[in-house]
Amino acid sequence: MAAGANIACAAATALLRTAGRVMAQHGVPHRGGAGTPGEMRLVVDPVASAETGWLRGVTDYLVRGMTDLQGEFPGEIAVRVEMTEG
Repeated sequence: MAAGANIACAAATALLRTAGRVMAQHGVPHRGGAGTPGEMRLVVDPVASAETGWLRGVTDYLVRGMTDLQGEFPGEIAVRVEMTEG
């Protein structure tokens, strides 16, 4: 498949990048990127308790979108969510 031709990858990239940009706009500390082809990660650092409700909405939206993509494109999208205390 030609680079940029995978619709599942494009959709996942759009969801993750947009979530990262919205977090940046609201001052939510995060980091991430695409270290290797076919892999992208977004790590959200701890936030003040006043931001947790808003951030929960953003992350719920992101996780739902990614898991829907995983269901629609089995074998092309893998979602892993890790939560840590802190």
